[in-house]
Amino acid sequence: MTAAGIRRVVAGVSPFDPRPEVVAWAAAEAEARHAALELVSACPARQAGDVVGSAVVRLAAARRSVARGHPGVEVRTRTVIGPAEHVLRAAADGADLLVVGADDHSPFVEAITGSVPGGLLTTSPCPMVVVPKDAAPAGPAAPVLVGVDTAETSRAALNYAFATAARTGRDLHVVLCWTAPRERAERVVERAREHRALAVSLAGYGERYPDVAAAELVVDDDPVTELTRRARRAALLVLGSRGRGRLASMAFGSVSRTLIRSSRCPVAVIRPDLVPATGQLDPA
Repeated sequence: MTAAGIRRVVAGVSPFDPRPEVVAWAAAEAEARHAALELVSACPARQAGDVVGSAVVRLAAARRSVARGHPGVEVRTRTVIGPAEHVLRAAADGADLLVVGADDHSPFVEAITGSVPGGLLTTSPCPMVVVPKDAAPAGPAAPVLVGVDTAETSRAALNYAFATAARTGRDLHVVLCWTAPRERAERVVERAREHRALAVSLAGYGERYPDVAAAELVVDDDPVTELTRRARRAALLVLGSRGRGRLASMAFGSVSRTLIRSSRCPVAVIRPDLVPATGQLDPA
């Protein structure tokens, strides 16, 4: 909780591009968490005179939309002058969750101009969910999907994914991708090693979340390809992040950065260094 004892979900509202799916997703999450919803619009300083009026209009429309769909959610709105990444990072300090819209830039354009969700991957002070453009509400059978590896990043992502599945009553699909060796004997050994690694990662979760139906999937494929495909039928994709800096991420490639641009479902990115305002990574 915040210092005032109030839980908060913060959502970025663009003054240029109406993204009702971002507001709708954030409002539903705020209602589920019994949290207040803070809608924040960032206006570039050089265009402030022209943009602030548009931002105020869009925030008012977003507030009305939340009131219609989620009348019990307390809504606050703010218009702030400054770069969107900086404004949203400051607004999310002490929040339970930051919700932003996905960029639809190409990787080339993003490398030149930057990306607000891409930049916040490594700097957001709380867990972040990136909502794709025109995202539709998921059906009741859509699972929560979590991509894991054998690194420390998996623990935070698994905590979040199991808690989300428990809270929403959805199945959970846990996916570990690996690259099979060419030799058959090596493949057999490596496949068994990967299954053991996944079992170790999941130890204890069955006892903590006995009502969650969790499927363990060890897949010989590129993680971006596999998770993009599975995300088409998922309610939420949960990823861990090593928190690389932007330059390192762009140079060496980042599964999280690619998937927040390509996923058809919302993507939650959970860094292991984050302890949100609730004091836990479980979105209870």
